[in-house]
Amino acid sequence: MNPTQNPVIILTGFLGSGKTTILQKMLAAEHYGDTAVLINEFGEVGIDQQLVAPISPNVVLLDSGCLCCQIRGELKDSLVGLLDARAQKQVPPFKRIVIETTGLAEPTPIIATIQADPLLTHQLRVERTVTVVDAVNGNEMAQSGNQVWTQQVSAADIILIAKTDLAPEAAAQLETRFAAMLPGVTVLRHGLNDPLPDFNALPAATHPKDVGYRPQNITSHGGVHSLAFSISQPVDWTAFGVWLSALLHVHGRSILRIKGILNIGEEYPVLINGVQHMIYPPQHLSEWPHEPHDSQLVIIMTGLEAGRVEASFRRYVLEV
Repeated sequence: MNPTQNPVIILTGFLGSGKTTILQKMLAAEHYGDTAVLINEFGEVGIDQQLVAPISPNVVLLDSGCLCCQIRGELKDSLVGLLDARAQKQVPPFKRIVIETTGLAEPTPIIATIQADPLLTHQLRVERTVTVVDAVNGNEMAQSGNQVWTQQVSAADIILIAKTDLAPEAAAQLETRFAAMLPGVTVLRHGLNDPLPDFNALPAATHPKDVGYRPQNITSHGGVHSLAFSISQPVDWTAFGVWLSALLHVHGRSILRIKGILNIGEEYPVLINGVQHMIYPPQHLSEWPHEPHDSQLVIIMTGLEAGRVEASFRRYVLEV
């Protein structure tokens, strides 16, 4: 991890999920005082009561110390402009960035924008994606198979179930659903009057539980299939890279999420994390987070038989 890179949190959620309420709390919270938040529309969030001073037509300073920036045009231009303004001391310094997506957008293009630009990659890293899910309608959305909702949920490192005070039983059902559908993803509950969690204080990534390498670790929920397994033998890093590249080349749109920790035969493991065809740069961890030192991998997919993916992994990675 490069200490010169500022962490980026992507905040996403379907229309009506409660994302705007979460964003309002974030803008008012003191522990986000050193944060620049990029939003889609000032008017939708309602920042007038928190406004301290306008810095430019698209950037304002709030009384929490947070910079609130309205995205105009391309996201890349907004990010570059914000970083340039900080370098020229035209805005107060900030240590992290939060990017809000629209309710009908998936997070993958944001990750691609940052990873594809050398200037942004040098200064920024996507640390986590937080997806807000509506407790009232979340189970219905899951059963509907809505593509955007599924992509937003599958991309999450943290799922925040909002409006839990309005539908506690439905929230509990969602927790059970996500535990099976998205192994290793942190799921939090949030009611209207609950304080906002400090996402900065939560782990940057979680690791799937050791569920063993067995075919029955394939689960299906509303057209989304999850394959979770562990491997006791070291994984050939070159073979894994070739297999993963081929898988994403052919089925990139079907692979909603891949994450895990690999034993590649060295002293410390490698963390793998990707959304659809976008793979984060692998991270070499300084220590093992668990015993024994088995590789753990979770693949979440749609429109693709999980058994075929498992069979190809066995053939091209484990049997080389």
